[in-house]
Order: sequence, then C-alpha cells, then structure tokens
Amino acid sequence: MREVLHTRPQAVPEEPTLEMIRQPIATPFAQFMERWDQAFQCDVHLVGAVGAHLHRAFGKRFRPTLLLLAARGFGTVREEAVLGAVVVELIHTATLIHDDSVDKSLVRRGLPTVNHVWNNDVAILMGDYLYSKAFSILVKQKMYEAMDLLADATHLMSQGELRQIEQKNRLDLTEAEYMRVIDEKTACLIAAGCHYGARSSGASSDVAEAMGRFGRSLGLAFQITDDIFDYLGTEQEMGKAGGSDLEGGKITLPLLTALRNASAADRGRMEEVIRNREFRNGQWPDVVRFVTENGGVAQSEERSAALAEHAESELRHIPDKAAREALHDAVRYAVTRRR
Repeated sequence: MREVLHTRPQAVPEEPTLEMIRQPIATPFAQFMERWDQAFQCDVHLVGAVGAHLHRAFGKRFRPTLLLLAARGFGTVREEAVLGAVVVELIHTATLIHDDSVDKSLVRRGLPTVNHVWNNDVAILMGDYLYSKAFSILVKQKMYEAMDLLADATHLMSQGELRQIEQKNRLDLTEAEYMRVIDEKTACLIAAGCHYGARSSGASSDVAEAMGRFGRSLGLAFQITDDIFDYLGTEQEMGKAGGSDLEGGKITLPLLTALRNASAADRGRMEEVIRNREFRNGQWPDVVRFVTENGGVAQSEERSAALAEHAESELRHIPDKAAREALHDAVRYAVTRRR
C-alpha cells in the first residue's frame, strides 16, 4: 500500500503594514513626527487648528517613510534626512489640500476635507502656508541638493495638476497621456524623496539616481492601484464614494483600458452613459461591470505589478539588509493595500 504524504499548506505571506515597514526607522520616524508637529507652531490660531485636523485626516506618511528608509539603506539617518521627510510631507499635504479645494471634495480618507470644515479660502491659503514652510526649512538649513530636487518635483506636480484639468472628461485620452499625468502628480515627488534620502547618507550620484527610479516606478504603481480602487473599493475602504474620480472628470487607466478593449457598440453605449452623467443615477454598477468585464481592472493590476517589479529591481543597490527588505515590503504594500 502506497504511503500517503501529508504536507502542510504553505503559509500565505502576511500583507505588510506601515508599522512593519517602519521598524528599521522607528527612532528617526518619531523624530520626523516631532518636527512635523513643530511645522504647525504658529501664532496664527488657524494654522494650529488645521494642523490638528490634518494630523487625523492624512495618516499614511508613506513618502517620509520611503525617504527615511532610503537614508537608512546607505548609513545613518541624519538630521537632514528627517527634515527632508518633513519637507516632502508638507509639499504632499499642500497638494492634497489644493486638490480637494479644486475638486470641491467633501471627504478624504473618511474625514471632512479642509475646504469642507472651513472653506476654500482657508484651504488655498493653508496649502500656500505649507509650501512656503517647506521651502523655508530648506533655505534655513542650507539643504541645497534637496531644494533642487524638490523644487523640480513641486514644479512638475503643479504642471500635472494643470494638465489633468486640461484633460478633464476626455474619453479619447491615451494611456501615454494618463501615465504622464500620474508621473507628474504622484511619482515625481516620491522619486525625489527616495533620491534625496539616499544622497543624505552618502550614496553616490548613480546609486541615488537608481533610488529615484525606484521611487518613480513605485509611485506610478501606487497611483494606478489608487485608480483601481475607484472601481472596486467600497466607500468604507476608500473613505469616499465609488465613482468619485469619474464624477470629477478624471479618466483613469481602468476605464481607458476597458474602452479600448470593448466592442464598438459597447464602447459607444458606455461613452453615452458617461457623457450624460447617467452613472450618477443608479448606473454606477453598470460602469463597474463594463470596466471589469472588458479587462480594465485586470490589465491595470498587471501594469501596476510590472511597475512594482521594476521598482524592486533597483533595490539591489542597497547594502543595508533591514532597509532593503522594508522597501521590498513597501512595494508590496503599495499594490496590495486596501485603501
């Protein structure tokens, strides 16, 4: 009688959390949070009030985490890396506040937006305050390399915002045009942060550029994953209603891909639904079905996974094992997170 071999089922790898990812930088991350709070110390009461709201509303701190891990990967995390992380988060937060104001969003991550709690005037001026605070830190600390990288990134982000407005509701948008917008709006700041983090710990220019490429590919994968959520995520997971991107005129990769793959008849019907805003009147499930059945979600996930793989290939340059493994986990987090 043949012996039956009993094998244990393989354990499914635990999905990384930001707390797990930050373990190698626990001390510098705590220093970052202290400096972040200090950035809102001002004798204008409104600055502190908005700062307290932002502390609850924007809790990921993914960009500063990446910068600090990039610094840890090449040596000691110095003061300039901690300040660089603060500056990157200030720029990112300013962009979110301005985005919400332009889009007239009421909710972000399940919490009211600054423009909703206060008004658009406060939101715009608070975004300006954060931008000016970021560059004030860079100037006062004479962080000239960071200033160069982050000034370029901020310029590109503004350009991306304007480009997205220009492309609003364009159903003939090409994939290349979409990728350029998310590169400018999202990926360029992550790239600049990773580049600077490596340089702050003494990495060579070539290696720092590789870390910049890591950040850019990761940023693109991160944003595509965000755009998939609009078609698959629940309101509880996303902190906003499904279809918010389409409501705001943002034509993203899942929809672009589905429109390209669909038959002429199906594409024509869906374009009509979108142009007539019928998805707001009970037809949103039809849009989700169209995008899913025509490969919009699956092919976007494939694109995100390919970019994540490319990002991981750049991590071979990092000598510190703990930081390298944490950045691998950060890539997995970017494409497997729930929100």
